Amino acid sequence: MKLLANDIGAILFPRTTEHRDVRQPGIRYADDSKGNALAAMVVPGRIEFRFHGDFSDERVRKLTEALLKHPDFDFASSFEVTYQGRVLITAGDS
Repeated sequence: MKLLANDIGAILFPRTTEHRDVRQPGIRYADDSKGNALAAMVVPGRIEFRFHGDFSDERVRKLTEALLKHPDFDFASSFEVTYQGRVLITAGDS
């Protein structure tokens, strides 16, 4: 599946839908860091965030740690989290 996330919230949606086509109030992705949300792919065992110019590694780590505490993300509580290919959260550490 795919994911959009920012400090306001997160949206999970099917992998067949483009990130730029999904919007909720306060959560919007646009190419070239023009939206206010991070785009990610969610695959078995891992959440892979794409680059966004407004999000540092630390901000992505904190945002993800908060998401993984939410009951809707129980399925991903032991997933590895990467940002631009760098591991921010090791599998099982959240």
